[in-house]
Amino acid sequence: MKRSYELLLILYPRAHRAEFSGEMRQVFEAAAAEHREQGRAAYAGFLLSELIGLMAGAARAWVTPQRAAQAAAARYRHLPQEVADAQQRVDDNIIGMVHPIANHQFEKARTFSNLEREARANLRMVQERYGMES
Repeated sequence: MKRSYELLLILYPRAHRAEFSGEMRQVFEAAAAEHREQGRAAYAGFLLSELIGLMAGAARAWVTPQRAAQAAAARYRHLPQEVADAQQRVDDNIIGMVHPIANHQFEKARTFSNLEREARANLRMVQERYGMES
């Protein structure tokens, strides 16, 4: 079953697999072992649930970046393009901090924090260039 799960991970975008597949495999293996001990019916139900969850998760992973880009474009459409791009870089770095903080990867979170600070300084400069307040 482990091999099948690993094959199904191909449904996810490459970047998502690179970041999360190791953790996903570990969680799956631990949960599979636990359900296997509960009997065939529990294990079969678990596998079905995982299959559905894996497919739904892959669909979300493909759709979410597109929706986020569309939402950002709509949110900043009233701004000059240079300001909108600078604001988007700030937002991207903030979003990038969330997963590392949640998983106690504080060095990675600190990297995003430093990038966010630089992006915010750049945003202020760009806003000043357009006579905008921050």
